[in-house]
Amino acid sequence: IRYCLQNLPMFKTQLRAILRASAHGPLKVMFPLISTASELKQTKMIFNDVMEECQEDGIEFDHNIRLGIMVEVPSAALMASQLAREVSFFSIGTNDFVQYLLAVDRSNQRVSRYYAAHHPSVLRGLNRIVQAALLSGREVSICGEMAHDVVHLPFLLGIGIRMFSVNPQFLPRVQESISRIRLSDAQEYAAELLQLSSLADIQKAMTDTRWTDRFGAGA
Repeated sequence: IRYCLQNLPMFKTQLRAILRASAHGPLKVMFPLISTASELKQTKMIFNDVMEECQEDGIEFDHNIRLGIMVEVPSAALMASQLAREVSFFSIGTNDFVQYLLAVDRSNQRVSRYYAAHHPSVLRGLNRIVQAALLSGREVSICGEMAHDVVHLPFLLGIGIRMFSVNPQFLPRVQESISRIRLSDAQEYAAELLQLSSLADIQKAMTDTRWTDRFGAGA
């Protein structure tokens, strides 16, 4: 989004094209890498300006098009409640969220070992985002590797995720894994993990037969 805000002609052309397309079928607009509320408000102002221009030009478009954001950086997670008031939905980009939160570049072999999606700060951050969205009545989905890693599905379901964005190749496995999970078990499991403060303790809980027996082989 920073690049878009620095290149307004290009950005407006993209938004105008999206609006034109909205006349032919339902769609939503999602802005990536939002980091502050002011950044989001500026983006929405530009979007509204483009809507007004399209209306003046007689271009048909969906006047009730829904706007959302990718939540990928720690600052957005900390401001999730405020950001939720400005949009209709969240999508949590787990790959970038984990990297930015833990200061880890997975492509750098010197630090890649520190990448841990089940790190306590990651789990608590995800829960914070989801609860902010749900309390505001906003949709929240999740994408990235965590969304199709069946080991993480019980926790994600337990904190309230109900929409998973995955590549088609992972869909059968994810569907089959979810079908084996009882929601009450997932909620109890998530509550337990959120109380733990070390990576080792979380790893131990995730492999405890108390849970793996309930969630099946995928967990």
